Amino acid sequence: MKHLLLTLSFLVFTMAVQAQEHCDGTRYIEPVFSEIDSTTGISFGQNTTVGGALKNLRMDVYYPAQEFFFRRPLVVLAHGGSFISGNRKQLRLLCHTLAHHGFVAATIDYRLYDDLNQQVDSIIVYDVVVKAASDMKAAVRWFKESAATSNEFGIDSSLIIVGGVSAGAITALQYAYLDTNDYAAGSALDSVIQANGGIRGTSNNLFDFSDDIIGVLNYSGALKEAKWVDPYEPTVFSVHDEFDPVVPYGQDVTTELGTPVEVSGSAAVHEAAQEDGIRSQLITIEGSNGHVSYFLNGPNTADYANVIDSSMRFLEYTVCDRISGSYAPSIKSFTVFPNPATESLQVNAAFPVQTLKLFNLQGNLVRTAEANELEVLGLPKGNYILEVHGKQGELERERVVVF
Repeated sequence: MKHLLLTLSFLVFTMAVQAQEHCDGTRYIEPVFSEIDSTTGISFGQNTTVGGALKNLRMDVYYPAQEFFFRRPLVVLAHGGSFISGNRKQLRLLCHTLAHHGFVAATIDYRLYDDLNQQVDSIIVYDVVVKAASDMKAAVRWFKESAATSNEFGIDSSLIIVGGVSAGAITALQYAYLDTNDYAAGSALDSVIQANGGIRGTSNNLFDFSDDIIGVLNYSGALKEAKWVDPYEPTVFSVHDEFDPVVPYGQDVTTELGTPVEVSGSAAVHEAAQEDGIRSQLITIEGSNGHVSYFLNGPNTADYANVIDSSMRFLEYTVCDRISGSYAPSIKSFTVFPNPATESLQVNAAFPVQTLKLFNLQGNLVRTAEANELEVLGLPKGNYILEVHGKQGELERERVVVF
């Protein structure tokens, strides 16, 4: 009996130590682990490419060495390359960095566009991105199945973040925010999704395990429609060059796959997330006309150091809030209609409205009204931010579209 009590006491002590290790103000923020282990070439699924080839999907996983800890957060990353080139090895340094900070980090394969003789149009772009997001979901399901069985990487399946660079970030954003409520049955996007086996894809058959994630690392990516971001969806950390010529910083056209497609860049995603009460942070590389300059210029730059430090702090905040149960997205206490609008916007609020202010995406004030209605007739078409000021000091915001 004495030995049993000692054993139980040791287990309770061990669990308490592990709980402290999670969020002690150092882990996840600082590179507390000097040695990193890796397991490479893990197969997590397979599927058919645009060109009809069967692609075996593999990933490399990096994690702190010799650590007795079994509830670690996981970050799943996808590389860049305009969806036509690149490989998972490109993100080895980033995975090492994450592992040094206490995360398990995986860099994955996903299906690239391999039918270069075919004329690219918007439908093919949809198809390529949907395939990539499906492959990332398969990787997450693989980890959740692993966590429920052998758990060889010691992950907590409720603490999974996805992310990527450029095309990989585009993949992660569609994964996080595109769901069945965001497109109409029979639409072009719906047809592409159905042709790929549905919103979860078919890159493996581990459908007993969810695709749920808690956050996104968006390094110079874009979402097809910022309006796809809804309350209670994953948190998002974004970095983007202000004048990025490849993937737009705001609402604009990209030619990432060789054909013009209008997308919502990091600034638009950030604003949409804020309007829906989702924790979001955006780092703008001001004045830069590069693409992912903060990584491509090398690890010995101030921008690189700032991006890595900010990424880790955002991840620590996301993970530790989930562990404590304190994170809850806010909900707006007003509605605005019609949205999109052609002539005026009307606000129905739970508080007395004093002033409406309309800003463009550059932060410039373009219209004001001392009432519940604001005229937008004559304004350029596009996305704006509406501020609703209450008579008792209330201040809330909503993303609106002038059409």
